[in-house]
Amino acid sequence: MEERTMAATLKLTFVALLVLMATLPQHSDANGIGDCYETWSRCSEWSNFLTGILWKNCNDRCIELGYRCGNCVLVPSNCPLATMAYQCQCS
Repeated sequence: MEERTMAATLKLTFVALLVLMATLPQHSDANGIGDCYETWSRCSEWSNFLTGILWKNCNDRCIELGYRCGNCVLVPSNCPLATMAYQCQCS
């Protein structure tokens, strides 16, 4: 039961964070919250605790999409909240 409560709390925290990010001013070259999700969801350390709860890890997601494997790679961020971020790249 405690594990379910923790998972529910983590999901609620993540939803609150997404709502907060959606209210931030957007840069003209950014597409907003979708870019932040794509940038951070599988590879960032601060959201890593949600991997397996809200989404698959990078490698598992890439395999699901038909690729051989996936790795987290440091790239320029599309999210207005960071300049560089680890991104899941499939190969």
